Amino acid sequence: MTVQVAPDDPPTAAGRSVEFWGYSMWGLAGLAIAGPELASVFRLAGWPTISNTIGHLETQHSWVRLVVVAVISVLAYYAVPQLAIDPKPIPAGVGGRALTVNGRIAKHDSPVTLLGAGYLLTAVATFVFGIAFAATDRGMHPGSYVGAYVLYGLIALMWVIVPSALALFFSRDVPFPTLFRTIGYLERRAHPAAALILAGLVVLLIHLSFYPWPKINS
Repeated sequence: MTVQVAPDDPPTAAGRSVEFWGYSMWGLAGLAIAGPELASVFRLAGWPTISNTIGHLETQHSWVRLVVVAVISVLAYYAVPQLAIDPKPIPAGVGGRALTVNGRIAKHDSPVTLLGAGYLLTAVATFVFGIAFAATDRGMHPGSYVGAYVLYGLIALMWVIVPSALALFFSRDVPFPTLFRTIGYLERRAHPAAALILAGLVVLLIHLSFYPWPKINS
């Protein structure tokens, strides 16, 4: 089910606000990423973290480090202006491009269709599959990174790549905001929490760019 979105319509989808879905969907992704990172810091579990996984890729293919730095640079370019925009249902612009109500780059002068519960269910089902696959792979093959590639790859696909492509090429917006638009919502409600999340993201991005920082290999 889909509904047409006009610029002044309140941002709602599947009976709830897109702000609610932003907290829910990015909360799931955050658990999958931050959980293993924290467990690794406190030596509680051996689940592959996203930094371990990317680090493993970098050891196999040195060019991956350049891709990571490039992606982080692009994210920063678009994220900083979005964090300064009040997350209203009125589309704004960044870098000369139009934005959907959920903060994704879209076509100029093109009506945007806000997708409904179908995409949410598909993304959650994909997430559950990724968790199950990663856990099974880790149990059967300790030290394997295949499950981690699948899990983190599916999160990137369903939370970032597909939503961005739908908005840019097909004028379709998934029911939850971008990560930085969601942080903008949170900042209005709980500024310290948003600041802590941003600080954690900065540390994680630096960690990914200069892996294994802060640990230095001798």
